Amino acid sequence: MNKMLKKYFLQIIVIILLIGIAWVLILIRQPQSASAPDVQSLKPEQTASVVQREGDINIKNIGADYFPMRNWMVEEPQISAKAALVIDFKTGSNKTNILFNKNSGEKLPIASLSKIMTAIVALENLNPDEIIKVSKQSVFTDGNNGGLIIDEELTVKDLLYIMLIESSNDAAMALANDNRFISYKDFIKMLNDKTLELNMTDTYFDDPSGLSEKNTSTAQDMIKLIKYAMNSPLLLQIMETKEFIVKSADGKITHNLASTNQLLGKIPVILGGKTGYTDEAGGCMLTFSNIDGSYLITVVLGSKNREDDTEKLINWSQTAWLWQ
Repeated sequence: MNKMLKKYFLQIIVIILLIGIAWVLILIRQPQSASAPDVQSLKPEQTASVVQREGDINIKNIGADYFPMRNWMVEEPQISAKAALVIDFKTGSNKTNILFNKNSGEKLPIASLSKIMTAIVALENLNPDEIIKVSKQSVFTDGNNGGLIIDEELTVKDLLYIMLIESSNDAAMALANDNRFISYKDFIKMLNDKTLELNMTDTYFDDPSGLSEKNTSTAQDMIKLIKYAMNSPLLLQIMETKEFIVKSADGKITHNLASTNQLLGKIPVILGGKTGYTDEAGGCMLTFSNIDGSYLITVVLGSKNREDDTEKLINWSQTAWLWQ
């Protein structure tokens, strides 16, 4: 009898052990999407392990909130820019992810990136169809110009195209100085008032074109600026345009515009952007791209080669981060 009891007791123990092992296996193999770890909060070595072990964590089952997800097996790029920032955000969402950061809070001259704010102030305070007669003062503005002619008449909208596509300093001056409703002094004040509205606390404008080295900002503030500008369908369209033709109001003068953004059309994901350069500022560049339904924004300031740095950052963002 004792032997029989011992036999049944051992069988019960074995059954309990088997049930326990089965539960452990079920828990291990349970899909991770419902309780996926916050991968971006992990240490680099932990995240690399998560990214590589697709058999342990099914990448396809991780919720959209966890993307983009850093692959720490890919090192950060080496760039010449004094400051840079790369972020991603989805349309209709206030959530942004910082993908790359180099001195993004450092105040630096921003050169012709200033023209984005000039375009915003002009568009919000002037009628796009208003005709402006270009003054001699505007035509003789230093630096890049759009081939404007003294006393030529162009609409505000046309001047925006010339200013943003060819980075025309004389078009920027014409918008700020030659319109009939806002004085030059008040226009500059509006530029700086807008920085307060957009919480760009480290930005200052001394002129509408960016020729002045006093036009300073940070990569962080430039992100705020371009995100705001992208809410305007017209500004978005202009910054996405590689080539355009503008005619004077009387149709006698034609301007064949070509974008200063050399990466537009070269890198497929790039939608648009703005360039800038002065001796004091060095190369400056801002781009916005589309990667798997997310906007990728890059800013480089004080670069020795703005196109090379920007291309490195965009390519790196596509390989060092998993997007879906």
